[in-house]
Amino acid sequence: MPSRRARLHKPIIRLIGKGLARQTNPKGMRTFIDRVSRTLLPARGVTIAGGMLGPSRTLEISASDSTPTSQVLMFHGGGYVFGSPEMYRWLAGRIARAADAQVNVPQYRLAPENTFPAAVEDGLAAYRAMLERTAPDQLVIGGDSAGGGLSVAVLQAAQAEGLPMPAGMFLIAPWLDHTGDAEGAMPTVDTEILILPESVIRSSGWYRGDHPASDPGISPLLGSLDGLPPMLIQVSDNEVLYGESVAFADQARAAGIPVDLQVGQDLWHVWHLMAPTVPEALASIQGIGDFIKSVTGSTSS
Repeated sequence: MPSRRARLHKPIIRLIGKGLARQTNPKGMRTFIDRVSRTLLPARGVTIAGGMLGPSRTLEISASDSTPTSQVLMFHGGGYVFGSPEMYRWLAGRIARAADAQVNVPQYRLAPENTFPAAVEDGLAAYRAMLERTAPDQLVIGGDSAGGGLSVAVLQAAQAEGLPMPAGMFLIAPWLDHTGDAEGAMPTVDTEILILPESVIRSSGWYRGDHPASDPGISPLLGSLDGLPPMLIQVSDNEVLYGESVAFADQARAAGIPVDLQVGQDLWHVWHLMAPTVPEALASIQGIGDFIKSVTGSTSS
């Protein structure tokens, strides 16, 4: 059973999900989410600086009272339609503190102004730039929702170029299959309370443009997982993307990849954003920090 604080948050999250589903154009989605994001509580004790990764402006976020021991490339969520480094700076800051890492959050191009493969191109350029400044065994890649799917797509593209893999990858409720064919995909509206089917379908269409949903660059669940790094996947058992996460974890394990699949009980999509008020959010963020430390060798596993 979720904590009392999580239960108290659920009616609010449900209202946000219904409000998002009512937005029938990208501008409306962006305006609505921008207003919601202003209510997120700041992370304390973090330093935020601007930078560039390839063509993308980036926020570089680290703990104010320590020197980073590793580097993280984190792609923000938002259905490939909305989201920004600024919107995700507090989640990135909490991950930075939990991992003793510098978290780099680039702004990739958004749809529908820039359809696939623009986000993957920007993500791959950012990954190349990170490799120029960081040893692969001290680098972790990750993201939430669309940012999680983008993380996988970027590494698949990097493999095709012969680039080295990072030490690990963390995925928070990743969006991995735009075909909707994953077992357990698209549960009822009463089960998913934040990213309702209407929002998912609209965002996918805007992102894909004229490309088929089955393109592995769009649906990395359908691509090759061979050679990907160890991964942590966190997802709630009642959300739209749960089935994709389980299918991806199974396929990755079959490919010989170490996978830690952590399933939240009766929460919502990316509950991590509700830190520090929801204890499950803090615990999951600490789990990401422990994973980053483990795969980069900055602490014992």
